[in-house]
Amino acid sequence: MKKFLLIFIPIILLIALGVGAFRAYKQIQTTPTSSIKMIRDAISSHDAATFNNLFDVDAVLNMAAEEILTAQINSEINSTTYSAQDLANVYETRKADFLPSAKNAIENYVSSGKINFPDNPTPTQKWLKDSEVVHCSIKNISKVVVNDGKARTEIEFYNSDLRFSFELKVTLEKIDEKNWRVIEVKGFENYLAGLNRALKKKLESLNAPIREEISDVFVIKGFDAKVVEGDEYGFSKTMKLTIKADVKTQKPLAKIIGQIIIEGRNGSEGITPFEIDMAYKPTGVQNFNVDKILNPFVREDADAMKHGLRKSDLHIEITEVVYRDGSTLKQLDELPR
Repeated sequence: MKKFLLIFIPIILLIALGVGAFRAYKQIQTTPTSSIKMIRDAISSHDAATFNNLFDVDAVLNMAAEEILTAQINSEINSTTYSAQDLANVYETRKADFLPSAKNAIENYVSSGKINFPDNPTPTQKWLKDSEVVHCSIKNISKVVVNDGKARTEIEFYNSDLRFSFELKVTLEKIDEKNWRVIEVKGFENYLAGLNRALKKKLESLNAPIREEISDVFVIKGFDAKVVEGDEYGFSKTMKLTIKADVKTQKPLAKIIGQIIIEGRNGSEGITPFEIDMAYKPTGVQNFNVDKILNPFVREDADAMKHGLRKSDLHIEITEVVYRDGSTLKQLDELPR
């Protein structure tokens, strides 16, 4: 009898463990995390039907448009000088490009694993191409919290081409006994910020040796700047810039091209290009005068007009040297593709 019990008890335990494991397996297969992994697998296997069932593309793109376009507009436009209606018009114009372009890119990628862009891309298409979204992959999924019939989690992504990570907050709702559907994604401004930092860092790395060559030709020794009255109505002002530089090339120059960079109070940058005519100018140390109209509709210019121009907020960068024979020495203004 004892021997029978010794044999019987382990069998019962094994059966219980087996039932428990089966239940755990079934539960794992019906969790929000499982649905997220199914979405990932659907993209890898080009299963558009499963992807569209588990991912609300239109809802997510509307949220992405709101976050990304708002951040872009705020960084480019001084909102204090435009009416709410003007800003709304800019937003709607960009959104009209963003939504169909982004949706078409998603459909292409899910169905074929690549995105085909036209020869003359729209602003959104160009941005998507430059951002290398196809190289983003899931790095980590945080603990899922289920409350009020919805599941919430944070997913960490990694862009392997530009080498930066970002997090998105994801909300899912249950659509049947087994599956959950992504209905909300927030945090796209994190992607935009990481992307901008990565693109700038990569471009600076490529331009470093070019800048060094340029600085051997046109060596900036210093500069002075002052703001004076502009138009007769007092609407704008003029910044008068004197650049002291040493021209150190024996090859005849045609012009020097550069940009004036003004840092705004909120950390943004306003960039204005300029040209200096170098035809038949001597070599050696000399002064060059450059004028810049301060536009009250540009955030950084408006800051300079309102608060004054601190020298620490002003930077001069030479981006291109043009020789009289037509040859150039030029920094890249975008990443090569």
